[in-house]
Amino acid sequence: MLANRHMSQKIMLQMAVVALLVIALAFHFSDTLQQIYLSHQQTSAGLMLNGLICLLFLIGMLRILTLLVHYAREEHSLVTFRRNMDQQRANLLEEVDTHSMIARRYEAMESMQLQHAPIQHQVFAATLLANENNRTAPIRFVHNILILCGVLGTIVSLSIALVGASSLLEQAVSSSGMGMVIHGMSTALSTTMSAIVCYLILAYFHAALQGVQSRLLADLEYFTSTRLLPRLQSSATAVESRAVELVSQAQLLVQSLHDYFEALNPDAITQRIEAAAKASEQQSQRQHAELSAQLQQLASLLRDGFRLPGA
Repeated sequence: MLANRHMSQKIMLQMAVVALLVIALAFHFSDTLQQIYLSHQQTSAGLMLNGLICLLFLIGMLRILTLLVHYAREEHSLVTFRRNMDQQRANLLEEVDTHSMIARRYEAMESMQLQHAPIQHQVFAATLLANENNRTAPIRFVHNILILCGVLGTIVSLSIALVGASSLLEQAVSSSGMGMVIHGMSTALSTTMSAIVCYLILAYFHAALQGVQSRLLADLEYFTSTRLLPRLQSSATAVESRAVELVSQAQLLVQSLHDYFEALNPDAITQRIEAAAKASEQQSQRQHAELSAQLQQLASLLRDGFRLPGA
């Protein structure tokens, strides 16, 4: 479990490598790209369409990067919470982000336990999955329409080329008509190429993000099923097992007490009591004899002192 807890960081590292690679290729083929995107631009349609494609691509990639950072924090929180449970800490949310999924899950389950309400794990899982799917909705939107933007650019560019061809047919030697045709074909090529490249990169990282999300949710639900539910929810089977265990311990205690009393010898105890009573009686008699002797001595002294007659 949690073997891929650094998966988000690996995907972000791949994004950095791809960004550096794209920048290096763009710098190396700068002349070719300038001819494709900037040369023969008689209208601003090409720049606008390519700008729209690049803007949608950057929005999608920025959203992917934001979610990867978010899931990296969630992975760290889940690992920290599990370590707290393994170390049996009193506060399981120590050093855990209070807004993380595992913290909110634990607080909700603990609240239901205090209210003696049954914990529905399926409800928690479905709600969390719906919330996480809403986070990726903008990425799915960009992913679905990005290739359509390239097709739209191709259609617009071909329309511009047809306008130039019509003008060229009307004036057999029209340089402006030929330039419009070249501009339209160049724009069609550039918009299609931009859309395809952006679509491929976005589709790869979108799939990687879905993999990170699926693994994180799977780890969370597995941890909930194996660690949190047995800790917080008392099922009928668990109660019966606990009752059987308590009864077994009570039987062992009664048996140990019975063995202890049987080990005691009643005759020895009686003899000890009689010996103690006899010793106490003898000591009492000695004290009585000593007291009688002291009284007789005192009486003799008083009789001699006052010159009293004999006994």
